[in-house]
Amino acid sequence: MSSDSYKTQTYLLVGLVILLTCSLPLIGNGAGAFTLFPSLSQTINRHVVYQTVTLLITLGFLWLLRHVRPLVFSEYFRKGDIAAPFKPVPALMMRPKAGQNWKQEGRDLAIVISAVTAVIIYFQVSFDQSMKVARLWSILPFSLLFAMTNAFIEECITRLGVVVALKGVIGDKALPSISAIIFGIVHYWGSPGGIAGMLAAGFLGWLLAKSILETKGIFWAWLIHFLQDVIILTALFWTD
Repeated sequence: MSSDSYKTQTYLLVGLVILLTCSLPLIGNGAGAFTLFPSLSQTINRHVVYQTVTLLITLGFLWLLRHVRPLVFSEYFRKGDIAAPFKPVPALMMRPKAGQNWKQEGRDLAIVISAVTAVIIYFQVSFDQSMKVARLWSILPFSLLFAMTNAFIEECITRLGVVVALKGVIGDKALPSISAIIFGIVHYWGSPGGIAGMLAAGFLGWLLAKSILETKGIFWAWLIHFLQDVIILTALFWTD
């Protein structure tokens, strides 16, 4: 493939990533018009439709990535080395101790980011004192299931898609910033939303793209994202 053709392909892939990312909230809004299971809340029904549709789209997108960028795709679409070296980022006060790697840093970051997410959600969602713990247990299976699929969908589109499209085109230090911008902007209208939600999602997008590049796999990106979605979806379903 010529250099010009490769660049054109890169632009098209990045454009597709942006298009798919922007389509996610639109599909989510449209999914609210369907009620497949009357015994379940409208919010859970919406997620049944949304997760099914976007998962099918994601599988098609993965097929495309595997077809047009087979080498890069096979290099990063895997578990990866979960104990790979963690490259420091002094500007963000990320200075791991000697010998620490993604196994320790990924665990610590997952805890801290989950705590921050819980705080943001607490101040953005109205909790009623009359809410029952029994209801929490009844919605938790849905939270876990949809968190698993949603994290996979968003990581494959907004993280893996960016890495596969731009690997070798721009430097690895700049690449996570592209994912941060795409992921952050669309979350202005997400949950958590607003400026705080956008900044939190932008940082998360940057960090998880960094994890994929350094570990050559999606394990930490998916796991950290999954934990945040469990918190977000549990609050969403519990307060519905």
